[in-house]
Amino acid sequence: MAKDIEKAKKRIRGIVPSKNNPMYNSHMYWSQKSYNICDILIEELSDKGETVFDPFMGSGVTVLEALRKTYGRNAIGCEINEAPLFIVSTLLKEYNLADYHKKSQEVISRIQGLKEYYKCSCPSCGKDAYTTTVIFDKEDRESEPVVTKINLMCPSCKRVIKNTDAENHNKMNGEYTINNVHPVVMMEDSKLAVYKGETIEQIFTRRNFKVLDEIIGIIDEYPEYKELYKYILMSVLHLCKITDTHSNSQWPLWIPKKNCVEKNVVDIVCKKIEKFEETITFLSKEYDDKKQYILLNKGSQNITSEDIEDNSVDLIITDPPYLGQVAYSEYMQLYKPFLGLDFNLEDEIIVTSTPDRKITEKEYFDLLDRVFGVCDKKIKTGGYFCMYFHDCNLNVWNTLINSMAAHHFKYISQEHIKKSNTLKNIISPKKSLSGDAIIFFVNEDFEYREYDVNESFEEIEENVIKQIIATIEREGPLSTPELYDGGVIEYLVYNGWLEIMSKHYKTLVEVFEKCLKWEPESNKWIL
Repeated sequence: MAKDIEKAKKRIRGIVPSKNNPMYNSHMYWSQKSYNICDILIEELSDKGETVFDPFMGSGVTVLEALRKTYGRNAIGCEINEAPLFIVSTLLKEYNLADYHKKSQEVISRIQGLKEYYKCSCPSCGKDAYTTTVIFDKEDRESEPVVTKINLMCPSCKRVIKNTDAENHNKMNGEYTINNVHPVVMMEDSKLAVYKGETIEQIFTRRNFKVLDEIIGIIDEYPEYKELYKYILMSVLHLCKITDTHSNSQWPLWIPKKNCVEKNVVDIVCKKIEKFEETITFLSKEYDDKKQYILLNKGSQNITSEDIEDNSVDLIITDPPYLGQVAYSEYMQLYKPFLGLDFNLEDEIIVTSTPDRKITEKEYFDLLDRVFGVCDKKIKTGGYFCMYFHDCNLNVWNTLINSMAAHHFKYISQEHIKKSNTLKNIISPKKSLSGDAIIFFVNEDFEYREYDVNESFEEIEENVIKQIIATIEREGPLSTPELYDGGVIEYLVYNGWLEIMSKHYKTLVEVFEKCLKWEPESNKWIL
């Protein structure tokens, strides 16, 4: 089948990205990509029976979508940490819905017995009630919580609010014996709100830590579904720790100081166990037992010909780590004490100033370059490499595109993926690139047009400004990422001007400011 990049771009432009279906809703992973964007890339840039590879697999969207009956591709995923591999391998197993339902009713019944830890008396009728959430302040991780509100569920009075009392205090802050969780001292990283000597149990209330410990003891008694219940527990750990009133899952090792929330772990886990029946139904419909896939647990820079045959991959879709934006391996510290899922700091490709593992930007790009070298060996000539990437910094773009070119990956184009507002783009929409771009490369022998030394920088800059103005005249008001992805980067690459522009400007925003006006009301650039 002929491959059509422009058709893929047009389809991406016209779609609303989605991460929501019963499979992806069954777990939580940072920066998970929209499955329907991945579907377009698979459909347009590969054929049935071909092999799709993701060297930075993460939560496994590339692998999971490639293997769906609708697409019928083979898949290879590589990931350094055990938790994401555990997510994908669990979802790719076969489950009997009736048997799961029967066994889970027993498991839920036993977990419900742990509600004793949340039992208290209703202030209205005096009957036994159960704490659903506790709101409290906690000056630091060593201090005792100062409760401001307790939300209860009473069988007679329904939802009830009470102030703190000795009964709740003793259960919430009791000294409990822990048998199944293996507490560890976390790695110091102030960027992740982890400070020297802090332990994993300090981001939980003592009651919730104990209840999680008891739940692990229960699921260990069900070997046939033990791994699946571990998967379910993994999906809710970020809600079981001390969180804020918005349950901000993007900060797994952080806890607030004001308006902290302790949730009822029993309610959370039991609801998730029941909800997984929808996931099983979805999996049985979308997948069959003839799935062909390989999951590798290692750094992609270390992949060998024994792992993946050379010239065997037809399409690469991946989301590489973005410099120092997300410390995925350090986030995995949340899972190891509860589930035994290990993480790999040694092979992580990241920029970090963490005291125990300082990695510079040069080291980051050197490691990324090694991965691109591996991809060059594994992909067939003419195969496409689709990369999620976004950065304002022109030097980052120049380094990335030159590194890809050194391994026969020719830049073709890029397309912006829509994304709803985030905290970052609300604070600085003018200078931030919200969402992602898909950058399209093809593996072939080529040479980019070289920068003509006879052209003055002033002439180049004038041409770039003309291109920017023409883009706004053609498309109307555009955001910063829409201008980057709407042809300006492409224009610089094709004319051989990206490197020279990166030496004079840190970002294109500085150029936009010379020829456009920023409209704060719409967060768009206008003439």
